[in-house]
Amino acid sequence: MKCENEIRNVIETECEDYYLGMVDLSRVENSLIEKYGSLIDQYPRAISIGITLPYKIPDKMVMTKKQPYDVTNCQLKSITSHLSQFIEQEGYQALAMPKARKMNDGPEISFHEVVANLADLGKIEKNLLVTPEVGSGVNWGTILTNAPI
Repeated sequence: MKCENEIRNVIETECEDYYLGMVDLSRVENSLIEKYGSLIDQYPRAISIGITLPYKIPDKMVMTKKQPYDVTNCQLKSITSHLSQFIEQEGYQALAMPKARKMNDGPEISFHEVVANLADLGKIEKNLLVTPEVGSGVNWGTILTNAPI
């Protein structure tokens, strides 16, 4: 399946500043991934998409700490939905798992951050995925699939 260009085209209709990585979850050893055993059996590969959070907000825009996540969650939902449809049209299964981030959540790392780490998009430091470019200022979404990516 030659899909990376098509995947990038879908993402770029929603945002310009993003991360994209792919990983075969059936070949990795990770305790969080192992908790999803039957799901990984059905969808052994993952596409990780990260959208950079806005780091400069105009003074006229009064935003709460949660609003940038709300905006990027909407983008991730749209992107993962469109990508899942594309993958399914190609004859494969796809399961979109966009991140719904809670600002008051505990220090545990999310499934999406673990997948992004396994796709070499950043390193886990203090229960956060940190990218070299923008640190932890990325909101992550994941698509599980059986497509040969």
